[in-house]
Amino acid sequence: MISDLKTVKLSVSLKNTRALVLFEKETKNYRIIDCNRKSFCRIYVSRDCPPYCEIIVAVKDFVLKRRKPKAEVVEL
Repeated sequence: MISDLKTVKLSVSLKNTRALVLFEKETKNYRIIDCNRKSFCRIYVSRDCPPYCEIIVAVKDFVLKRRKPKAEVVEL
């Protein structure tokens, strides 16, 4: 169940990726606290995690209830 707080802390797990994410509901901004692919993204993609990242898409799907996330998302 998603809480009514403005900021949600989530744990996201995919096949080879795990991440902790802070997501602000009102502004739809996110901050990656920890991700095991963070170094890969910084070297090959950009300085921050891109908005098309599977983790970010799963978080937005879960919080905004757009569709069922493809990753396992747990609210902490």
